[in-house]
Amino acid sequence: MKRIAIFIVLAVFVGACQGIDRQPIFSPSTDPTATPVPLPASAPKVVATLPGVIWAFDIHPQGSSIAIATSKGLQIYDFTSFALLDSLEAGVSQYDVSWSPDGSRLAAGLGLARINPSENAGGEAVLRIWQPSSAPGANGGDGSKIVLETNFAGDMVNERILNIAWKPDGSALALSTDTHGVMVVEATSGKLLSQQTGYASSVMEADWSPDGTRLVSTSDMAYSLRRWKVDTGEAVRLFDQRVSNPWHVIWMKDGKRIVSGHVYGTVCFWTVATNKCDGFIQAHRTAVFSMAVSSDGSRLATGGGVIRVWDTSSGKLLTAFGEDSKIIYNQLEWGPGDQTIVSLQTNMDDPELTALRIWNVALGLSDMEFRGGKR
Repeated sequence: MKRIAIFIVLAVFVGACQGIDRQPIFSPSTDPTATPVPLPASAPKVVATLPGVIWAFDIHPQGSSIAIATSKGLQIYDFTSFALLDSLEAGVSQYDVSWSPDGSRLAAGLGLARINPSENAGGEAVLRIWQPSSAPGANGGDGSKIVLETNFAGDMVNERILNIAWKPDGSALALSTDTHGVMVVEATSGKLLSQQTGYASSVMEADWSPDGTRLVSTSDMAYSLRRWKVDTGEAVRLFDQRVSNPWHVIWMKDGKRIVSGHVYGTVCFWTVATNKCDGFIQAHRTAVFSMAVSSDGSRLATGGGVIRVWDTSSGKLLTAFGEDSKIIYNQLEWGPGDQTIVSLQTNMDDPELTALRIWNVALGLSDMEFRGGKR
């Protein structure tokens, strides 16, 4: 009898512990062709024209500015007045850009920078970290300066840094690459701290756990995600037979869930404690080209040929807007206060036609854009 009582107590205890990490389960049959807010007849106002094709952007953690990576340099604009604050790396293609968590530094990945600018030779990936003069607290009189540059000792020829993710405390960066997997480098010295290799293809994205002890990335074998402990390299795979190749991944701020976006338009919410995709959405008929979670974690925005916003606790479609048969949304970010979304769009007929649009989420309308130039 005592043994039975002990088993009952243990069962209740285990159930209670499991309940702590239990996450909402949903698999909604949302029709991804739900009618979005129609586009207005008039085009958005162009607040600035960039010198080259827009590859990526990042909004400052304080919402004060926006950094834009282009095929002809790196520009920083005030996010309220849209005045140009800084122009860096003139004429050099910047493939990705990311503000440090405290907003004092700006990391940029140079995609296929020429080994010798005077020769039409192969390129080499380079990581540079800037201290922009426009960053809050910086001394503008000193000008913007490079505080770290590393070319990985010539080991990244014909390589790209596809994605840059700062560790939450700003001490390191995770770099997603074409053939070198995910590299973790120290932010002050550029020293290689950790590396994961053996991926099925180029690693499109990686993201840190909120406590900075683990990373999760796309592009693992068998259409799976890879999650690992940075200090030991010990890894697990997150796999679900309903989904295809993952392109995007976000570790949610509460640490309990990971969100992934996939080639065939599906989205998975994975419970970290169980490694299961227990929140499943058929978000788009085409690929999920971009994703972004609101700062309070309540909403997920996904981009294809339309922007859709989902409730993260139920999987319910909340709104949709920006549908255009000629464009795709390659990147999304929530603006300050989660009232706006900034999107990077590319024209499918002419990939050099790019723009950043600022959307009012409540109205589903955009009246301002940054316009890209030519390569």
